[in-house]
Amino acid sequence: MGVPVRPGRVRLFICSAMIILVIPILCMASTPPIQPSLLVNVSDNSAGRNASFSLLFTWDGYVPYNIPPEYIVVEVVSMNDGSRLGTFSVSRQNEVCEVGNICTYRSSVDMGILPPGAFMLVAHDPLSGATARHQVTISSHGEGNTDFFDRSEQEPAFFVVSGILVVLLVAALAMLIGRTEKR
Repeated sequence: MGVPVRPGRVRLFICSAMIILVIPILCMASTPPIQPSLLVNVSDNSAGRNASFSLLFTWDGYVPYNIPPEYIVVEVVSMNDGSRLGTFSVSRQNEVCEVGNICTYRSSVDMGILPPGAFMLVAHDPLSGATARHQVTISSHGEGNTDFFDRSEQEPAFFVVSGILVVLLVAALAMLIGRTEKR
């Protein structure tokens, strides 16, 4: 005949089989969505006295899971010493993204405001962290206008929240100093 099966071994076998079958199903369900990508295109319009180049950023992401940003943040980094020269933002062209979950961001940059040399444009999506890089070389002599880098618009809510936090921190510090002086 056969070897008698103990009830404890049957339960152990059933539990092991359930774990082996359930874990792959749970892992497949927990796969995160594809992260968005960011592409940069720089077109050179250097013919003429007012030379400029156009920046076109293409954000491609699955919109139900990834919210497209209102703007793309661009950092300008010197290729010579790696120092950060400044940042600016590029706003989205359309309120609603185009078909296929693609959003476009466009800006034009006057070459006269940048000093001559090689620069790395590092663009990133502030929501998802998607980045793109592109090297730009300026051969003409510019004045390096710093007003260009101040184009990024600060959020009004940032100033309100930071003001409230400063007031709360000053009040807490005053209360702590008042308690130590009473002792």
